[in-house]
Amino acid sequence: MSTPSLGTITGVVVRGDGRGRELGFPTANLALDRSMLPADGVYAAWTRIDGDREVWPASVSVGTNPTFAGDRERRFEVHLHDVDIDLYGRTLVVTLVARLRPTLHFEGVDALVSQSEDDVSRCRQLLIDRDQGP
Repeated sequence: MSTPSLGTITGVVVRGDGRGRELGFPTANLALDRSMLPADGVYAAWTRIDGDREVWPASVSVGTNPTFAGDRERRFEVHLHDVDIDLYGRTLVVTLVARLRPTLHFEGVDALVSQSEDDVSRCRQLLIDRDQGP
């Protein structure tokens, strides 16, 4: 039996800063109306690509990426676990399962990468424990 979701977001993947890939966590940035965004934070999610039946486990970050300087818009970034495919221009349907934590500011990249590793690990386990996809 599936766990109820926190909502589903659908959007087309657009180019971001490319910082996630540099840090070892490539993300798909979705072009969305800002009013569609859930509360800032990190979420565990299931994701479908272009309406395919296959469901991918993912970690989602919503917010302004406060660790990096500058006045930035809020973003919805999806990191598919164990997947390395070109998603630019493709449509993702993202079903949020649980919010893990709020958005945080880190003193440096090493702390951010360490927390991101923990977030992905927690997302994996949560998705295994809770259900098998939407």
